[in-house]
Amino acid sequence: DITMKKNDRLDSRSVRSNSSQSKSMAIATILVMIGLILSKSTGFLRDIFVAQEFTDSLYRDSFTLSFTIPDFFFNLIIGGSIQAALTPSLSSAISAGEEKKGLRAVSTFISIFGVIMLVVCTLGVVFAKEIYFIYSLTASEANSEMVDLAASASRMLFPQIFFMMLAALCIGVLNAYKRFSSTAFGPTIYNVFVLLAIVLFAGNSRNALVQTTAGVMGAAFVYFLFQYFIGFDKLRMLRFNFAPKDPDFIILLKKAVPILISASIVQINILVLNSFATSFASQGQIYALRNASTIWQLPYGVFAVAIGNVMLPSLAALYSENKKKEASELLSSRLKSALFLTIPSAIILVILNVDVVKAIFQWGEAYTDSDAKRAGIYLIGYSIAVITHTVVFIMNQAFYAIGKTKIPLLSGCVGLVANPLLCFLFISLGLGPISLTFSYSLTSIVQLIILCVIYQKDKSLAPRDILRFIVKSAICVIVMGVIVYLVNMLLPSSGGKIAQLGLLALKCIIAVIVYFACALAFRMKEAIFWIDRVKAKGKR
Repeated sequence: DITMKKNDRLDSRSVRSNSSQSKSMAIATILVMIGLILSKSTGFLRDIFVAQEFTDSLYRDSFTLSFTIPDFFFNLIIGGSIQAALTPSLSSAISAGEEKKGLRAVSTFISIFGVIMLVVCTLGVVFAKEIYFIYSLTASEANSEMVDLAASASRMLFPQIFFMMLAALCIGVLNAYKRFSSTAFGPTIYNVFVLLAIVLFAGNSRNALVQTTAGVMGAAFVYFLFQYFIGFDKLRMLRFNFAPKDPDFIILLKKAVPILISASIVQINILVLNSFATSFASQGQIYALRNASTIWQLPYGVFAVAIGNVMLPSLAALYSENKKKEASELLSSRLKSALFLTIPSAIILVILNVDVVKAIFQWGEAYTDSDAKRAGIYLIGYSIAVITHTVVFIMNQAFYAIGKTKIPLLSGCVGLVANPLLCFLFISLGLGPISLTFSYSLTSIVQLIILCVIYQKDKSLAPRDILRFIVKSAICVIVMGVIVYLVNMLLPSSGGKIAQLGLLALKCIIAVIVYFACALAFRMKEAIFWIDRVKAKGKR
């Protein structure tokens, strides 16, 4: 009897512990979502002011293009390896009681990659013209001046990626300690200072363009300082340690290299899309592509990225403790929670594409109806990616958590080949600009299939009840889509800005109510989960 009572107490404690961890993850996820919403909102403001301050589409496109090459080098050298290799490795070390060992490996990682990034930034500043000249070989003659202006502006953006790397490393370390509240709002600080730089310096001249990118570099420096000081109690334990032969660093590096290549492949695909966009003779394609990309990444970034990033350290810790059943349950719940929110978001973007673009970016005469329609076409092509990239991102996080970083690399390499081939094929068939984003979405479907098939081989880790969830979600979203389409036909966008925003908000509210009502009728746990979380947060 005494033994049974002890076991009952242990079971009770285990249940309370699991419940507490679940609530903690839910709160962390909501905090990260709030941070991402603020980040995306200020990012939208940044793009809005780009259109207002760079009234000439030549300088607008040049400013957008100037980020492309520096961002590529950022992802090539450090990119996703921070979240996908550094965070789970340090999280596993902390879980195993080897914090000092993990911090030493991370210190070495930061030191070595920091030196590499300094060298690359210096070379980028010196050879920016030459780098963009190579890139301009695929551009039409009408866009040659745009590429030249982008090269001049990019000289200030190469130093920016060094500070972005330091800020991202701070976030990676703090996330390993599950300090999500300390990392959720840094990107918003960065966007606010970028917005300030645009307001103060932007204009239709080469000097104004360069001064604006210099202001962006200053914003990145402020971003790094903010992240460092807010997490100083943990980050102060890091030391400069240039020891490339350290065995723990080598283990971390082997995990990071495939992730670095995978992250660079994502950026290469963006380069490919921008390159094809410059091949169209009409101006404004680069900025329109940027607008569409910003919009589709709002639901993807807020829901999928927030859920995946919070899941990563916990999933890595469960796998390191050989708790495969718990790991499978965690992955299943997080994947379904993310898809439950991104699936209806994609349908809304398809049906209301131009309305959404106008609501976000059209705040003056500088952004015309033609600009909105151009971005709306790109947005339709991207909409599939809202769903498919949700699965790709979370499955990538799962592979990173279990240490199999070469599988996402394989998926990325397939995408690297498929994306330009599909772009070329659809453009040849005369589909026009939508060819670019439709190709991107189709490529992500291929990547999704590869990741899911390989991960399913280990049945003990595979997510569960996904097919049943997809069938229920599909029925809910079809009902929602039909009703939103009919409402959109009855209430077309018209009037001034307030009326425009009000109508869009009304249509979105109707969509959410219908979708959640259908989900509750099917007794979907995901609907109940999100309603409960929002209620709990509201009470707090």
